[in-house]
Amino acid sequence: MQLDPALGIFGGTFDPIHYGHILPVIEAAQQTQIEKVALLPCFIPSHKNAAQAKSQDRLAMVARVCEQYPLFYVDPRDIQRGTVTYTVDSMVALRQTFPRSPLCFFIGTDSLRSLSSWHQWSTLFSYCHFIVCQRADQSTLSLEQHGPVQAQQQQKLLLERQTHNILDLHTSLAGRIYLADTPTVNISSTVIKQRLAAHQSVQDMLPSTVLDYIEQYKLYPPYMDF
Repeated sequence: MQLDPALGIFGGTFDPIHYGHILPVIEAAQQTQIEKVALLPCFIPSHKNAAQAKSQDRLAMVARVCEQYPLFYVDPRDIQRGTVTYTVDSMVALRQTFPRSPLCFFIGTDSLRSLSSWHQWSTLFSYCHFIVCQRADQSTLSLEQHGPVQAQQQQKLLLERQTHNILDLHTSLAGRIYLADTPTVNISSTVIKQRLAAHQSVQDMLPSTVLDYIEQYKLYPPYMDF
């Protein structure tokens, strides 16, 4: 079967979206020669508390990022589904939409460590590859700090699935793990909301268009308890 170009996928609550989301994925996409990445804001995350900002506001902030960075485009399917977001449901739907495109799902090393706790996690390798972005204090070289069982599970998974050849991501539909070398961006949505609550600057943490939207619609007012 002749394959179509690989499609990158990056999901999250994006409450709000920030440089910690954006910059590592841009770098990892460049390293793996992926030219388009779908940003999928979740409706209700299965592993976190519900988002503070409304779904439409999170979609609007993601859309502003896509206008600034041509690599990205918005895919609203998880929000439109209107149920708790499980990655496997997103991948099944994307595979139906893109039957001939390798699907490359971007995650951080923390997500790689917890992958075995995801809903139907082993099924995901039938639908997508994983591209792992290094994150602050989340080096894959420090697995022993996270318990011998978890370290053993991840090492086994990497032994079975890891590839060092980016062509593998483009010549097969799914099933591989690629560890990208991405910049450390120590930013979180929680810290951004805490700083906004304390009337502190967050200008260096997220695009100005996203901050303008937050301020215009007063998404995270100071009186909220974070």
